[in-house]
Amino acid sequence: MPRVTEAYLAERREHILSSAATCFAREGFHRTSMRDVIAEAGLSPGAVYHYFRGKHDIIAAISLDAVTAVGGAVRASVGRGQSLPELVAGLPTAIEALDRADDRTRLAVQAWGEALRDPALGAALREGVDGVLDALRERVDLAREAGEVSADVDPHAVARVALGIVQGFILQRAWDPEVTAADYGRGASAVVGGLLAP
Repeated sequence: MPRVTEAYLAERREHILSSAATCFAREGFHRTSMRDVIAEAGLSPGAVYHYFRGKHDIIAAISLDAVTAVGGAVRASVGRGQSLPELVAGLPTAIEALDRADDRTRLAVQAWGEALRDPALGAALREGVDGVLDALRERVDLAREAGEVSADVDPHAVARVALGIVQGFILQRAWDPEVTAADYGRGASAVVGGLLAP
């Protein structure tokens, strides 16, 4: 039997999430069942349950996709030598690059509301957000060491504000698909560059 590659597994997982996003966008979280997701994906129940234990896991994964994309962009920025304003400017583009970005931003906002009443979903979202906050804090620490950012800056507080900028993009994009990553990114870069310069 041929060995299954990581790329294949990632592609299959993405297909399930995209199918679920279609169902959730059409019927909402509560009216969509796992059976609906399985039918939309065109896979066997076992194939879907191999990746996700149930609907809540899928909701958490979809709502964390945008945040995870941000964490990946933050880590990649270190290797590219981007300044902090350049990094923040590029974060909305990382979200916009997601498959079905408009559906996912709307679903992320819905999941945030759902997480306020569902402790398990809230815990999953907090864990994902904490990982991104750690990456942002480490990036601000590097900027402080390089003299790019004032030594008086609190890296944890700046990480929260940077994440808030990204969450603001997700919310605004959910309300208005005409909000572009490029325009929002330029504005975010100007704000961050002006406020953080030593």
